[in-house]
Parts: sequence; C-alpha cells; structure tokens
Amino acid sequence: MSTADDKTKAYQELLRRYAASLNLVSRKVLNEIDKHIETSCAYGEAIPPGRHVLDVGSGAGLPGLPLAICRPDLQLTLAEARGKRAAFLDLATASLGLENVSVYNGDVRHWQGKTAFVTAQAVAPFDEVYRLIKDSAQYPLLLVSRKGRGWRQEARRLGAQVFHVKPLADGSELVALRLQEER
Repeated sequence: MSTADDKTKAYQELLRRYAASLNLVSRKVLNEIDKHIETSCAYGEAIPPGRHVLDVGSGAGLPGLPLAICRPDLQLTLAEARGKRAAFLDLATASLGLENVSVYNGDVRHWQGKTAFVTAQAVAPFDEVYRLIKDSAQYPLLLVSRKGRGWRQEARRLGAQVFHVKPLADGSELVALRLQEER
C-alpha cells in the first residue's frame, strides 16, 4: 500500500471485518469511523517529529494505527493486554505495512521501554494512566487523550501543566498534559 488514504481505507475494512467477532468497536464507532480516524490523527499535533509514542490500551488501534498512518515519522508501541485485540493489532500492522509500529501484548506496567509521549483513549483518568506507565516515563512527559468535561480536575490531581487543548466536534476535547518530573 502506498498512500495514507489507501492505508486508512484498508484499516477501516479490517475493522469492519473483525469488529463483531473480536468485540473491537461498537456499531456506532464503525458508523462514525471517519471522525474517529480524524481525531486519532489530531493526537499528533502535540507530538514533535521523529518521536516514540506509547499508546496505552490500544484495543482496536484507536488512536495508534491512524496516528501511525498519518505520522509515519513517529515510532509507535501499541500496548494491549487482551490477546485477541493484540492479535488484531498485529494483523492490521502487517496488512497495512506499518513499519513504524510494534505491538506489546501484556500489562503496560511490565513494558520494558522508555517514552516521553503517551496516548490513551477511553482507558482511565490521566492520573491513573500515569500510574500505569510511570516506570517507563521519560521527562518531560506528555500525556495525550480525548476527554470530556472532567479533565481539568484530572490535571489538577496529577499536578500537570496543560500543554495543548483542541475542541472536537462531539463536544469533547483533545488534551495534552505535560509533567516535568516524576510524581
């Protein structure tokens, strides 16, 4: 596959083919997949070129796989504890020819890498995500997630600086928080 559009379409087809049998995403998500892919690519707005990104709880690959497609300069590790979903991520990565993606099937707390950029969509509040990846964090650390109204309280609990906020069409916001040192 050559273009980002080709890879995006192929990813959508893989999701449609396996969504029900592997319990990847809801029918609603499938019906709104273009919006979810656009939001996934927006995660990259807060991440400088050429960096490594750890995507926590990758599930069906949102936001990690679209981010890898639209930002081939990034190296992504998709961390997924559930075996069937990790197998889907391996299949999608190979089918799409994404050489900038690796899949970690296991508890992210046991991942042996280091990173300064973490994405997590629909996983947990920021402070809980931070606790999961704390041992792998490099500082300054950027945590990026799509959030609803309560995210400012999450940022305060964590003692993090707000780095980037982008309003999204559905009323949520794409939020990046920066931690300068270990908490």
